[in-house]
Parts: sequence; C-alpha cells; structure tokens
Amino acid sequence: MISQNLVNRTLNYYQKFSQESFVVKPSLPVLYFGDLIKFNNSEIKVITVGKNPSDNEFRITRADRFSFVRFPKWRSKEENLVESLNAYFKTIPLKNWFSSFEPILNGMSCSFYGQKARNIVIHTDICSPIATFPTWSNLKNEQQENLFNEGHQIWLELIEELQPDFILASIPFALFSKVVKSGGKTIMSFKTKKDGFPRKKPYDVSLHKYQLKSGKEANVVFGIAANKPFDTITNEQKEEIGNELKKIINVSQH
Repeated sequence: MISQNLVNRTLNYYQKFSQESFVVKPSLPVLYFGDLIKFNNSEIKVITVGKNPSDNEFRITRADRFSFVRFPKWRSKEENLVESLNAYFKTIPLKNWFSSFEPILNGMSCSFYGQKARNIVIHTDICSPIATFPTWSNLKNEQQENLFNEGHQIWLELIEELQPDFILASIPFALFSKVVKSGGKTIMSFKTKKDGFPRKKPYDVSLHKYQLKSGKEANVVFGIAANKPFDTITNEQKEEIGNELKKIINVSQH
C-alpha cells in the first residue's frame, strides 16, 4: 500500500500550488489511478506513465465546468486520497485516453479494469500529480520547472513503494532520458503507419532497465507518444508488443 508519509507529501505539494492560475479548480492531486489492493495482489506488477493528469479528469465534456465528477468518493476535509483514487476505474474513467494502453496491457494479461484481467495496472504521472489548464506542454518553462522539481520526486518515491515489474512509458524522449539512463534495446520495430503506408522512420519500441533502491530491476518499455500513448501505431501492433512482453515475463518466471 501507499505510505501515509507519501500521501501527506502529495497533499502538501498540492496545497502549495493549488491557488496558481494554471492549476485546475476544483481538483485533487492524482498520485496514481487504479486499484492498489488488486495491483498488490497481481502476479505481474505493471505501471504506466504519463506526464501529468489531464484537465479532462475533472469534467466529462470540454463544455463542462471542472468538478470532482470522476472522483465521487473525494471528501476534501477527510483527505481520503487513497480511497478516491482506488475507485477511479470503477466510476467514470477517461476511457478514450487509457484505451491507448489497453491492447499492450491485454497482451500481457493485464488491464486497468478488474473484470478484464487478473493483473491490475496502476497509472502514474512522472512530472506532477497536479492537473493543469493549459496542458503541460503549453505551460511556461518556469511553471513546468516549479511543478516538476518536487512532483518528479514524488513519482520517484511512488515507484519505490509500488515496486513494479514493468513500467510502460510513452512520453517525450527528453523526459524519459532524465529517469532511465540505460541505453536499452529495440524489441519491436514497426515500418508501416496506421493507414498501411510506409513510415519515414520506423516506430521503435525499446526495453530498458531501472534499478529500484530495493535492488529489484524493473523492465521499462518505451515508445514515442503522440496525443495519446503509443498513439501512432495500430491496436494490432500494440497487441504484438504485449505478446512480446508476455514472452519476456514467461522467461523471467522460469
């Protein structure tokens, strides 16, 4: 489970920035998305990685006012963060975005959703647990830096507590390389686009290693992002990635 120290640090971090003009209001810090209990009971522990929570996590359509609509259990006075975040995929998740990961996860016998697989996945954000408006890429450099300095440290602490076997990251490479220093190796290379036409440059999926403080080595899978994770390849190609990762899992378990 997540330590109370990390929860408190996350809440304090949120309070520090909550009145900034670029922070979604109302909102709460999204330390992670998903069912921690089922994640902890999973045979394969997989986390996915984005930059920071979308402003759309706090509304259903872009015409709506921001609210806690996707976090109905949240009670700010009680600061019941873990209870609220554990229920995320059981309420009204932002399915359109998370569905971009699902074909890969399903190939690994994993899912964000409890009814779809025995291994439950947790989503995390590497830059900050705070949702911003405008989105991260449209924030000023100074705003990004202010959020990132402690936000990233919170993420590093989070993965030490989660102790994942696999980390799936589809983020800008410059950001990825701040965390993962190993060169890695290409495990899949797709030469066609979604429309079937040849790519100017192959879409490579690479496998890296991340050393946790516990001594455990997590497998880190990287693919360039677009509007959504692994967004420029087809679901069938994503399933191929998942199947390839399943082979790696089977080898490591024997």
